[in-house]
Amino acid sequence: LRVLHRTCGRHALLPGVLMVSVDYGQTSTESPRRGGYADVWKAEYRGQDVAVKAIRTYSNRELRKVFCKEVVMWRFLQHPNVLPLKGVMMSQNRFAMVLEWMKNGDINDFIEAHPDVNRLELLAGAAGGLIYLHNNGMVHGDIKGANILIDDTGHPRLADFGLLTIISDPANLLSSSSNSQGGTVRWMGPELIAPQQFGCKKSRPTKSSDCYALGMVIYETVSGKLPFHKDSDYTISLKVVKGERPLRGANFTNYLWSMLELCWTSQPKARPSIEDVLQRLEIASNSWEPPSPGSDEEMEVDSDDWDSSDGSCPIQTGTRGAAEVDSDDRDSSKKDRRTPEEAPSSIGFYKTPPPPPSLSMTVYTLLVRLIL
Repeated sequence: LRVLHRTCGRHALLPGVLMVSVDYGQTSTESPRRGGYADVWKAEYRGQDVAVKAIRTYSNRELRKVFCKEVVMWRFLQHPNVLPLKGVMMSQNRFAMVLEWMKNGDINDFIEAHPDVNRLELLAGAAGGLIYLHNNGMVHGDIKGANILIDDTGHPRLADFGLLTIISDPANLLSSSSNSQGGTVRWMGPELIAPQQFGCKKSRPTKSSDCYALGMVIYETVSGKLPFHKDSDYTISLKVVKGERPLRGANFTNYLWSMLELCWTSQPKARPSIEDVLQRLEIASNSWEPPSPGSDEEMEVDSDDWDSSDGSCPIQTGTRGAAEVDSDDRDSSKKDRRTPEEAPSSIGFYKTPPPPPSLSMTVYTLLVRLIL
């Protein structure tokens, strides 16, 4: 298989055994579903519904080499959490992949239709598929909710792995058009956006960048919101490089959120293995409870409320949105604005508000006592 992989990549050729033909039937006149970089048609292959996915953006020989190399590896992968590749065909003078048709859509579609499903179990399955890819020498490179499909039995299937390198250098995605799910930059680690700033020679997906992206998918799936859902791709790229991360919502336990912070650390080598992430997901899934509608309000606080002298948390007033947030969950309300290296080692709460900068501590204490 390794020899076949190298040969196909070197000569931009595909073995005949991979080439298939499909029957479009009545769907042939339908407009394709247009994604960020591919057109998708529904067709039939050997009596089963399939998706024909034709990539729009490879026109030179080098990119065809990458395509041939990646699909050869994909065709021979077998794992319950990896979407099978049926074969390859020519569609409108383009190579197109023939994939199983996933009528349940992606993980977010499935959760919308089944709100009580254990989201962490689905994510654990996706992590298992990612481990399988890594163990076979492959990097996914484009992990996001839209690329985790759900099969007829309700199991997650990773799709579109390796295709990010076919489309373009990941850094070029910052200026490309976004698809309906939001730009890929929302799930990209800082080393893919500004590689030299983080000790990398070039922007290339790695196992560590897959870990970062998986953390973003966990955030996306548990919160029900895209990472940085209020920001444009350009703004996101600036924030990520500076070390800013999504704000914590009420649906996240301390255990789960601390794992995400590890996945999101700016230094790729400091991120956990996917095996470690899977173990935490499996443990957390045992106590999963479906969130109530509107319960995941972000616990955002104004930066002026922070005390710069000791890094303590601001005083909390009232509730956050529709959900009560217990005191154990409050200590992370703002620390996701910092990189893990900057996060304080211990977090405390003020029993009284912090003194204004213009007042000395003694005068401020006397005023508080008089008021109370």
